[in-house]
Order: sequence, then C-alpha cells, then structure tokens
Amino acid sequence: MSNLHRFLALALALEALAALGGETPKGPPKKLPAEETRFVKVPFYNPATGELEWLLLAAKVAPSPENPRVLVGTTVKIIGYRDGVPQTATAKKGTVNTDTRSATLEGDVVMELQEKKGRTVRVEADDLFWDNKNGTAWTKGPVRIARPGETLTGRGLRLWVTKVADEKAHEERTGEMVIEQRARAEMLTGADTGLFRDIARKGEDAQPIIVTCDGSLNASRSELSVTFRDNVRATHGEQTLTCRVLSLWLRPVPKPEGLTEKEKQESDVELDRVEAIGDVRLDDGRTVAVCDRLDWSREEGSTKLVGRPAEIRWDNGNRLVAGLIHRMGDGAEIVCSSTPEQPGDVYLLAQTIDRAAEPPGGRGPHHLRVADVADWPAFVAALAKQGTASAPSPGKRLWEQLPEETRTILLSTVAGSFLGDRRKRAIVGALNAILGKPGFYREADFTGVALPLEAAEMLKLDPKAMDEAQVRKLNRLLLEAAFPGQIAKGGEGKPQGAARP
Repeated sequence: MSNLHRFLALALALEALAALGGETPKGPPKKLPAEETRFVKVPFYNPATGELEWLLLAAKVAPSPENPRVLVGTTVKIIGYRDGVPQTATAKKGTVNTDTRSATLEGDVVMELQEKKGRTVRVEADDLFWDNKNGTAWTKGPVRIARPGETLTGRGLRLWVTKVADEKAHEERTGEMVIEQRARAEMLTGADTGLFRDIARKGEDAQPIIVTCDGSLNASRSELSVTFRDNVRATHGEQTLTCRVLSLWLRPVPKPEGLTEKEKQESDVELDRVEAIGDVRLDDGRTVAVCDRLDWSREEGSTKLVGRPAEIRWDNGNRLVAGLIHRMGDGAEIVCSSTPEQPGDVYLLAQTIDRAAEPPGGRGPHHLRVADVADWPAFVAALAKQGTASAPSPGKRLWEQLPEETRTILLSTVAGSFLGDRRKRAIVGALNAILGKPGFYREADFTGVALPLEAAEMLKLDPKAMDEAQVRKLNRLLLEAAFPGQIAKGGEGKPQGAARP
C-alpha cells in the first residue's frame, strides 16, 4: 500500500472499483440473470486464473432494456478482492457493464475498506463512476474520505487508478488524484515541528495540519506530494500560512514493534518539505513573515523566504527586510542576502534588544542559575516527560505554571532543536518566577519523592507567615529533590564569575 494512500486514503478507497479492472472476460459471468432477479449474488471471475475477483450483491437486479450485458440493481453491494482482502462499496442503485467492466454507483455511496494494518477507510459520495478502459474513477459531486487521523473533503473528483493499454490514455498519471474545488485536508502526520516554531505535541494534544483552498487539489502517489491552489490557508497549532499555491511533500516514518493498538492507528507519515508561492504570509502569533516564496525543509531544519523583498516582523517591533532570508533551526541564526530580483541591501530595524541575562549577583543563593543545572539534556528531557504525562508529578506541577513559550522551547529541544545559551536563560527565568511564589508544593505531586529534612520541616510552617526568601528556599529544596543530581544544591553551582555555559 502506497504512503499516499495512507496520507489521503482516496486511492485506496477507489481500488474497490478498480477490482472491476483487468482483462475483460471473453465470456459472460456465471449465472447472469436473464430477467429481474431478487436477492441476487453475481460472481465475476478472472478469465485467466479463474479466481473470484468481485461479487455483485443486490436486493434486485435486471438487465438493461437497451443492453442485456448491462446489469441494473438496487440496494447494491460490490465486494472487490485485493490481495485477498475484501473491499466493499454500497449504494442505493448500481449499474455494471459486464463487457467493459465499467460501473456506476448512485445514492448514498459508502465504501468501507480495510488496510493491511487493520485500519478502516470510509468513503462517502452521492455518486461514483468507474471507467475501466481508461482506468479512472470520478464524481462531480461532494466526496468525503475518513481514516484514523486523516480526513479529506472536496467537490469534483478524478482518480487515475490503473495503467491501461491505450497509448492515448494518461498512463503517466497513474496514482494521481484531482479534487476540482473546495478541498479540505486534515492530517495528523506526526509533524512534530512547525515552520516557524516547534510544535511537539503527541497523543491527545496532537496538533493537526488543516489545509483548505478554493481551487483544485492535486495529489501524486509516486512523489508522495499534494498541491493546493487558489486562496490556500494552512493551519498547524498557532501557525497560519496563506498563499496562492501550496505544495506538501511527505515521507514515511517506520513504526517500531510493540506499539499499542491506539499507537498503531496513528499516522505513519510526516512532513518532509513545504513550498508556498504567491502572496505568502506566515503568522505564528509572535512572528509574521511575508514573501513571494517560502521553502521549508525538515532535513535542513530551515526556512527560506524569497521576495521583492521578503520581510520578517517580530512582536517586539523588530523588522528584517532582504531579498533572501534563510532562517536556521529555531531562529537563533538568520542569514540574509540580496537577489537579482531584489538587489537592495539588507535592512534591519532593532527597536528592542532581548538580553535575558543571568540574574545579577545581588540576588540570593536560592535563585536558580544556568550553571546550577548539572545536565541540561537530562533535565529538559525529564521535565518534558513529566510535564506531558497525565500522572501528577513535580514536573507536571512545574509544567502547569510554565508559560507556553517555555513549554515550546522544552518540547522542541527534546525533538532535537539546539539548546543554546539564550534558551537556557529563558528556561531558568521561567523557573525562577515559579520558585518565588508560595503554594508550589502539593502532596499528590511529590508522592514518592524523598524530601530533605529541612524541606519537610519548612512544610510544617504556616505558608502565609513565610517571607519571600523562605518561600524561594523551600521551593528550591523541592526542585532539587524532584530532580536529584540534575539541580545543584542552592549556592553550590559555578560561581557567577565563571565562564558562561
């Protein structure tokens, strides 16, 4: 099964009708009704192998008055067999030409199809037509395809399913699909990285990619790609991307053994590349980018903006203008240059400077410093794991009070983004804000945590009677106990005069 099937599920759905394809039989199918027959079951066999290819079941079937080789049925059910797996389609009315193997389904068409991994695809349409000669299926009306984690809707469909012998046919389009207008795709693609900010939410909090357009959608099985046209709008978490043409390329993500049934149902593809063209605007709530063309690559971990000119605007008033803006990774590095179309110089307006420096030496010994974290990767991983779990824990308690931007930094770091000095200082600053507030301790969150005697004694005090220094000391002791060996005991980290980490 192709990965594009897993992405949009449409090609897989229409392979039920493709089972009508193959060599045209030289003789009639067995038991072809000569007149109206009720509760009929008509089998069709492969003329070369004699194997059962598909079954036509109906409450009533009769030959067409115009052509006895055309069967017209009501309450129709077609069962096609692919690799031994039955794929079914039902409709209020169905017409099958036993000579050409073409078919028409009309009225509440529903397909329920089984993938090899046990997942079910459901396809709904008002009508569906299969042209066996040209290997295509189509409908002019609305269509909806649903699969765990993925939904596609639109109006007007054509799908090239099988290769055909006719040299004039579109043989090179095998596996291509076109939704003519008003397409909408919703995907949980395992895309844990956004274009401008990291979005690493899994499970119940997973963020779907939703793409809509006024024009057509073209999907290619061979290239694992899909293109949307005209008034395109894509959203992923807090990010919104609008443009005239949007192309997405996917790549498969192998799944390990031993997964739960729910994990097996999740999508096994992820975004690989994104290309947006024409009046591009990318907005993540804090940063706005406008350009003529945007290219995003997962492998390179970068976003390229090209325009006349391209521009990035930050919420602190800063602006960057250039013909080419190449943003690396989490944005810590940005490379700019002119282009033949935009030969002007790079323009940077910096109204504010984010220094996020270490706390001044005048602060007390119980303030957390970057140097107090003995193992940053281990600490970040532990905090993110506890924070995103459902069970109460010290990390969960911290996670609830951390600002969204700090949680984003932690999750993106776990996903592989670079953890530089600026990000470390941002995390420490957010933690210090929590440690300075009373009420951090909750018994359920610290079940199983071995608290030092000093912390246990301080917890017996009246919280309202504790001053700020006592509150911070208690919370620092709790933090050290929650992450043993990862947080240095208060005042025991590297001195402030030491080299920056």
